[in-house]
Amino acid sequence: MTEPQLGTEHGRPSSPEGAKRSARTSIAVGFGTAIEWYDYLLYAYTAGIIIAPLFFPSSTGAVGLLASFATFAVGFIARPIGGLVLGALSDRWGRRPVLMFSIVLIGAATTAIGLLPPYSAIGVWAPVLLVLLRIIQGFGAGAELAGAITLANESAGRRRKGFRSAMAMAGGGVGGLVALTIVTSMSTALSEDAFMDWGWRVPFLFSAVLTIVGILLRRSLEESPEFTAVEQARREGVVREARINPLIAFGRAVKANPRNWIAAFLIPTGLNVTGYGVTAFGISYLVGTVGMSTNDGLVVNLVVSAIMVVGILLFGWLCDKIGAQRVMIVSVIGGVVLAVPYYWLLDTGDLLTATLASCLMIALGWAAAGAAHSILMPVYFPAEIRSTGLFSARELQGALVAGPAPFIATALMAAMGGAPWGAAGMLIAAHLITLVGLLIARPQVGRAEYEQTPAFAGIRLAETPVTTADTPRKDY
Repeated sequence: MTEPQLGTEHGRPSSPEGAKRSARTSIAVGFGTAIEWYDYLLYAYTAGIIIAPLFFPSSTGAVGLLASFATFAVGFIARPIGGLVLGALSDRWGRRPVLMFSIVLIGAATTAIGLLPPYSAIGVWAPVLLVLLRIIQGFGAGAELAGAITLANESAGRRRKGFRSAMAMAGGGVGGLVALTIVTSMSTALSEDAFMDWGWRVPFLFSAVLTIVGILLRRSLEESPEFTAVEQARREGVVREARINPLIAFGRAVKANPRNWIAAFLIPTGLNVTGYGVTAFGISYLVGTVGMSTNDGLVVNLVVSAIMVVGILLFGWLCDKIGAQRVMIVSVIGGVVLAVPYYWLLDTGDLLTATLASCLMIALGWAAAGAAHSILMPVYFPAEIRSTGLFSARELQGALVAGPAPFIATALMAAMGGAPWGAAGMLIAAHLITLVGLLIARPQVGRAEYEQTPAFAGIRLAETPVTTADTPRKDY
């Protein structure tokens, strides 16, 4: 017997109460995403200058740096595992409890890093415990951004679905900006010895404060209306109970619509490769190859982080005007067209030129796609298996494609004698992969939902209609 699938037209409170609730949800999930990016980028910013000498002192020079970044990569390996396990639990127990759990895991692990004794105090246990904490961070992060996108999308009203959903992604830019600002302030205010001795710990310990605030915000969250409808359908025997076993749940999600799972795996490629390409490899290229000063590189990174926040909110708003599918196509075109000129402009070594080029690339290649994908990705899966499908596709993509992107770009540049054109080609290929995913996807959206949601304009619906609840969602 074919299992009925719930769509996205479940009832919820009417305006203005529903609008306020949707706004509170978007802010709370966005704050959690900010903590995730704060914690991850905090490690990235300190890996070379702090982590390597304190935790891998027996490895000198490039070997120590490689060890510290390998520990960074461990987090990406743990993310899809967390995505599979916590995605299954999200479909079984709800979006809210899993997001509460993920923020506690990430925040606790980051705070603990700030308390770790160095290698000189506890020997080999220092790097061992560091790796363990990075695994815990990555496991929790496997549910954070994808879970935030899911809950924000399911809680958003029709008219502002684009803007509300994009707020979850905007939190990432805020987190990166805060991390960069705090690390820079501490390193500038303290002597080098003081910063190496205790100053570096302050940003990690500050994560405890952010985590407590995030927990307080999320305590007031209500479960999404769509998952509430799924629970009701399960009680009525209309929909099967979700499986806690992550492998079984994953198999069901893929089997339900293999085409859409593949599309969900492919679509984030352009935005992920652009994000890591600009904020990690691009800045490294400016400082290490072009010869820009570290301080100027820092300025570029700060401005880019600010543009990430503003850009994704603006493109979220635009999705509500012209449709997320069209905004995603704008991102693909922008990423392909700008890839080569981006490196031409970086090669000038001029601070203003490099900053403008980086901002334009991150705005079109990352922010536009980030806003659009936060609207499109959830509707590739019916609500009862949405978390498993979305979490697994997005996090596996991050581990297999996005995470290695800076390393691949560096290898391509080395193979071409220091020229960045291989990295530019990788950007172009990434956005074309996104386009393939966009073309093969068939969103699981009911006809009424499609016609009344501006952000869905231009999408091609699945040929089989989606069964939806009788009570339509209120418009606010």
